[in-house]
Amino acid sequence: MGVLQYNQGLVEFADSKAGSPILLNSLLIAALAALPNEGHLGLFKMASVVVASLAVYLCFQVITSRVGPTDSSEGLVKKRPSGWQANDFIFFGNVTAFKNGDDYLRAFANSSAQDRRGALMQRTYIIAGIAQRKFSQYAVAQKVTTLAMAVWVGVNLLPFLGA
Repeated sequence: MGVLQYNQGLVEFADSKAGSPILLNSLLIAALAALPNEGHLGLFKMASVVVASLAVYLCFQVITSRVGPTDSSEGLVKKRPSGWQANDFIFFGNVTAFKNGDDYLRAFANSSAQDRRGALMQRTYIIAGIAQRKFSQYAVAQKVTTLAMAVWVGVNLLPFLGA
């Protein structure tokens, strides 16, 4: 269970990390509104807003939930999982697929420790993949945030450079 919790912690960490660039880019966009639109400055302001907005979008993609091939997308229709997921007694989607707590308890009691361990390892693999995707997307968002900051600094320097 420790490996599953570790990977779930990484997912939560990636989500929390994505919040800081969202805030930073939002502040950059707000600060740009205070600058005048004179000359080339307006064009550079627009470029800065576009890059910062792209960074916000990319960060939002990190924290957005996705329905994968192993997740149920049937909404309120509860369908009992099959295959290894039938022995996954941790994932909320599988737990709530039971009619009631007694059915859940009965299914758990009728499953083997080996099957539950296998389901736990499958779930751990899925969570690790989610963490990997989130950190990969965060890395891209971080690079775009760096670019947004560089453009923002350039926009703020333009009036002093006589442009």
